[in-house]
Amino acid sequence: MKNQSIILSLSILITLTFTNCNNSNENTIALKDIAQLELADQNMKPGKIESEYYYGIGSRFEAITKTDLRNITTIFPFNRDHENEQIEKVNSTEIIIIENDRQTEKRTYGTSEKLNESQIALFKSLNYNNNFSIKTLFQEKDTDALTPEEKKFNPHYTVTPEKEAVYVEGEDALLNYLIINTKEETVNLDNKKVRPAKIYFTITKEGDIKHVKIDRTTGYPGLDKKLTKLITNISGQWQPAENNNSEIIEQEFAFTFGPKGGC
Repeated sequence: MKNQSIILSLSILITLTFTNCNNSNENTIALKDIAQLELADQNMKPGKIESEYYYGIGSRFEAITKTDLRNITTIFPFNRDHENEQIEKVNSTEIIIIENDRQTEKRTYGTSEKLNESQIALFKSLNYNNNFSIKTLFQEKDTDALTPEEKKFNPHYTVTPEKEAVYVEGEDALLNYLIINTKEETVNLDNKKVRPAKIYFTITKEGDIKHVKIDRTTGYPGLDKKLTKLITNISGQWQPAENNNSEIIEQEFAFTFGPKGGC
C-alpha cells in the first residue's frame, strides 16, 4: 500500500507538471529527480509524455511480413490506394536491396505492374530484418500536359516477423523512459542544428537487447551517448518475435529521434 501511495502521488505531480508547464514553473518537479525513477515506476502515467522532439521505435522502414511479401504478384500492394489510382501505365519497375542503409547492386527489373519471375524470386530470398525499395516509373492518368512527365513511386520496406517483438510494459512506458531521461540533454538544443538520428538494436530470442548501434548522429555527441546508453540499459521484459510457424526469432528495431515533422 505504501508503494501504491508513492506511485499515485508521483503520477499526480508529473501530470500537473506537464499540463501546466506553459503557465507556471512554480509546480515543476526537478527533472534530475524524475530521471532517477526506475522504468517500472514510469508506467504510472498512462499515455506518452509530450515532447517537442520526435521519439519513435519501430522497423527501419515500413513493415511488411515475409508471408505477405511472398504472396504479392504485382506492384500495387506496395503503394497507397490514392497512388495506384494515379497510374495509367507502368513503364518499368525496379526492386533494390538495401544494406547498411545503402542501395546495393542486388536488384531486379520489370516492365509492367506484374512482378516477373526474377522479382518474385528475389522477394522469396529475403529474410527477416532485410530492407528493400521498389521503384515504379509510370504515366499518370488524366494529365493535361501535352508531353506528360514520367512519374515515380519509390516506397521502402523492412521484412518483419509475423508476430513482432513487444515490450511488456508497453510502448508508451518505453518512450516515456527515453523522453524523461533525456530532458537535461534536450532542453537547450538548437532546433536548426538538431538532426534526425537513428539507433538500431536487436531483441534476441531470450528477450534481451544486443547490437545497439547509432547510425545517424543528432549533431550533439552528448545526446547521442545518452540515448545509446539508455537503450542499451532498458529494463523490463521483452516478448520476442515469432515467425509464421510460431518459432521464436530475433528482430531488429530502429529508435528515431529528431525534430517533429523531420523524421
